[in-house]
Amino acid sequence: MSRIEAVDGLAFRLPSSLTAQPRYEECFLLRIVTEDGLTGWGEAHGSPFLSRAVVNAPKTHITAQGLRSILLGTDASDIPALRRRMEKNTQWIGRDGVVMQAIAAAELALWDLAGQRAGLPVSRLLSPEARTSIACYASDKVAATPEGTALRIRAEREAGFRAHKLGWPPFGASEESDVAFLQAARNVAPDATLMVDAAQAFTLEEALSRTRAFQPFNLAWIEEPLNRDDLDDQKTLHEQSAVPIASGEGECGIIGLKRIASFVDILQPDITRCGLLAACEIAPQVPQVCSHSFTTPLNIAMHAHWLTAMPNALFLEWPMSKAALWAPYFHGNLTPVNGEVLLPQSPGWGLRPDLDALAPFIMPSEG
Repeated sequence: MSRIEAVDGLAFRLPSSLTAQPRYEECFLLRIVTEDGLTGWGEAHGSPFLSRAVVNAPKTHITAQGLRSILLGTDASDIPALRRRMEKNTQWIGRDGVVMQAIAAAELALWDLAGQRAGLPVSRLLSPEARTSIACYASDKVAATPEGTALRIRAEREAGFRAHKLGWPPFGASEESDVAFLQAARNVAPDATLMVDAAQAFTLEEALSRTRAFQPFNLAWIEEPLNRDDLDDQKTLHEQSAVPIASGEGECGIIGLKRIASFVDILQPDITRCGLLAACEIAPQVPQVCSHSFTTPLNIAMHAHWLTAMPNALFLEWPMSKAALWAPYFHGNLTPVNGEVLLPQSPGWGLRPDLDALAPFIMPSEG
């Protein structure tokens, strides 16, 4: 037995002076320490301030308590049982959203511990046939102009990438401008794999029109074209779309993943929201899976472990700006080479936060 003796939620905020943009960049890391001296790390992609509160909340009721209260003193080795325990004992305070995201972070930390205890990378815990590398695509917000987009794609090609995703405003403003962005990318990279992230920008009619307009660009997918909760429209779009549909990053558990699985061609679970158990359960039920890995190197590495163990994995998302921003604050090497990421083979995740480097950026207890 490996009893849990500490559960800590750590929230970090990089200031705008480092991010080179008007807003902060934040991340939430969860640390679990066991009595045998091992430390496991997980991450939640959401609000670090709120995720920390989910960990720290005192016990109000058996089904309304924080994760520290739930996990302290338990055996870290039975991950499915602890996942069920966390969900049951928080059911009065959150069946979705931030509570489930924090539970995902705790589950991921437990997987890190399991890998260390077994002396194996997490990918090998999931499948003895896990690959050692995964293809990745360059992901970033679209440039302000088609000309800027061409420069971005050219730079990514020079860095070895052969797949690229465009999206978020100003993409989505009009069909004409969207086509211009895609044409600029295709002119620079005629043989590249291209994807689009529509960021829930369209109505059903607009989405159907876009898929017809985008068909000449041979896109790998159009991502989240509709509001996540418009299930009827998602079903109709999937039936009529001229372009493959991708979605799933916003779902925080197996129930949400199952409700949209039949409406997509590529499912994109974010395991820092839904957890690894849910992602592994849903993967065989869909044609292909990709990651939504859009924060730190730890986030990217965890998704890489999952994908290399899934036979139907297509791509790992490599967030160009965010990966570069957070890289100095993590120990471990994770670098794409010619559009491929070689997975760390050390036990657990193979990456760790550098807490000394992150110390100046700990978020205050309020705000």
